[in-house]
Amino acid sequence: MQRLCSKKSIIISNIKIFTKDDKLDRVKDYFLNEKKPFVVRNSIKNNINLDFLNKKFKDLDVLSLNPKSEKEKLKFQDLVKKVKNGEKYRLRANTKIGNKLSRYIDTSLLESLKGNVFRPFDYLLSFGKTSRQKTLFLSTKNCTFTKHAHIISGLILHLEGEKTWYISKKREKFSDIKYKRLLHPNPLYVTEKNVKNESAIILKPGDVLYMPAYWFHYTVSHNVNISYSHFFTEPIGYYLKNSFLMFFFQALTNPFYAIIKAIKKEPEEHIFDKHDILDNCNKISDIEERKNAINFFRKSDFS
Repeated sequence: MQRLCSKKSIIISNIKIFTKDDKLDRVKDYFLNEKKPFVVRNSIKNNINLDFLNKKFKDLDVLSLNPKSEKEKLKFQDLVKKVKNGEKYRLRANTKIGNKLSRYIDTSLLESLKGNVFRPFDYLLSFGKTSRQKTLFLSTKNCTFTKHAHIISGLILHLEGEKTWYISKKREKFSDIKYKRLLHPNPLYVTEKNVKNESAIILKPGDVLYMPAYWFHYTVSHNVNISYSHFFTEPIGYYLKNSFLMFFFQALTNPFYAIIKAIKKEPEEHIFDKHDILDNCNKISDIEERKNAINFFRKSDFS
């Protein structure tokens, strides 16, 4: 029987931790049946770091977020120079590199857990020039973001550096989501940070994190760090059982034309910066709610 990454699985701060001595079947059973966040420690071997990426992709044009949280297109080698110079540049969900990088990463754990299942909604993640399932994240020191959740699940492979993930101890209620609107909805579900209701866990190189769909979280980077995410959709029963209102409302507020627009461009061209969010906030008709929304998002650096 294959084993993964101490002698037993343990629970710390409500997040399940597996280690290399845990049987793969035990990890897979938790993944398939519990549908809660968990981490597998030191479960993959890799040699991916900033220099490796620069060697492979130095001439690639990438869309980054600059220190002002504004979009800026530049060559990857120029991005690396800025990062090494201590500037707060970062890549969020870059699919160009993500798709090219997958061949250099040990993804056997991902494949063992997820199998060959490819659900209908997964096709939406694969339209366009590159698959949205394979993405690269590159963050620098003190990068963070507002507390949010996605319609898709992710298996996150941490490759370099360290980052703390703050994860809700239990599923949030639909009523906890801020600034829900039928017209001009926010691109992400967001809510308030509250360390009393969150588990904190530091990811290090070789760790894998499972983040289920509609589970709220945010991160804080301690240094330059790199991670690779494989995104996918859950069975329809998952959404109907665990997050029906969130799923229904998001389906209602994401019109068909937005999907068509998305599949015609590279996914990273749709990353939003502070201007995108604040423009949406300014469309809120209620003056007090508009003011609160603008103040809420101004506190984030959109990493």
